[in-house]
Amino acid sequence: MKDLGHGANVDNMAKKFGKNENDIIDFSSNVNPHIISDLGKYVLEGLEKSRSYPDINYTNLRNNISDYIKVDSELIIPGNGATEIIYLLMKSIKRRLAILNPTFSEYGRGAKLNNLEIIDFHLKEENNFSIDLDEIQKNMDKFDSLFICNPNNPNGKVKDLNELLDLMIENDKLLIVDETFMEFVGEEEKYSLINKIEQTPNLFILKAVTKFFGMPGLRLGYGVTSNKQIIKNIYEYKEPWTINSFAENLSNYLFKDKEYINGSKNYYINERKFMLEELRKISRLKVYDTDTNFVLIKLDDDEANSLKLELFEKYNILIRDASNFIGLDKSYIRVAIKSHNDNKVLIESLRKILV
Repeated sequence: MKDLGHGANVDNMAKKFGKNENDIIDFSSNVNPHIISDLGKYVLEGLEKSRSYPDINYTNLRNNISDYIKVDSELIIPGNGATEIIYLLMKSIKRRLAILNPTFSEYGRGAKLNNLEIIDFHLKEENNFSIDLDEIQKNMDKFDSLFICNPNNPNGKVKDLNELLDLMIENDKLLIVDETFMEFVGEEEKYSLINKIEQTPNLFILKAVTKFFGMPGLRLGYGVTSNKQIIKNIYEYKEPWTINSFAENLSNYLFKDKEYINGSKNYYINERKFMLEELRKISRLKVYDTDTNFVLIKLDDDEANSLKLELFEKYNILIRDASNFIGLDKSYIRVAIKSHNDNKVLIESLRKILV
């Protein structure tokens, strides 16, 4: 199969180096290490329900999401992970798409597979990966839609996009925002545009259940928009029954577990501070600020792939070589923020190699 250049390739790495995959600490995948209580009970309920087809309209699932994000359920499009929504969206929008890089590669891949014209904008490292609104405005006639990840993957910073949204509305363009990692942000309500959805059809937001709730294998995501034409277009292409009974059943519990949600958010607020402070004590690393559950790092005098291999061979640690993100070079790595004990193992291993 084609290597799509993502993290979470534990199986392949373990086989390649003759290791037991259960011994590997995976810092390449940005997933909450905590899980909800009574998960096994809910999975068994889903198993029983799997004897029947899921509701083809996902009415209960959409209602659960609606209660969670406070948006009309008719504006919610559930998918088999946010990735399904990305690919459906690429079939459903106008032909010219601008993408703010460096960012998640599936935006560009999905656009290319659907023969969209791609215009690349760049979040420059020397400007702390900030958005250049002047550049976007000067090139407004070159695109119909603009795709941005917020907080951005791989650098992890959240941005206030209200001014950008106003610019897009003023020029009647579509702003697509991937908020997959927004729930990790301490001041989520300040930065999420979900409360603007019902006010404008010029906005499409992507969300994922599986990152924050620590179950990427669940494959549950959703899109949110009040743009009726895009909703219609997506359902013209969307296959039926792409979401399984386990995911649908878990939606009855995940979004209502306030103890888990608040606990996870508070954990990351504290653990980000710890990670950034400790990583910055290693002089050969440039560590970028983050608002989510991963950290972008630039190596002073080493190559990402070399460090990745050394960490894996010596310490059973898998990190993300970030050199294949557009705009980054071979000196960049990305590491997830995992359990406190795992984070300490990573930091100590980096010290042994780099100090």
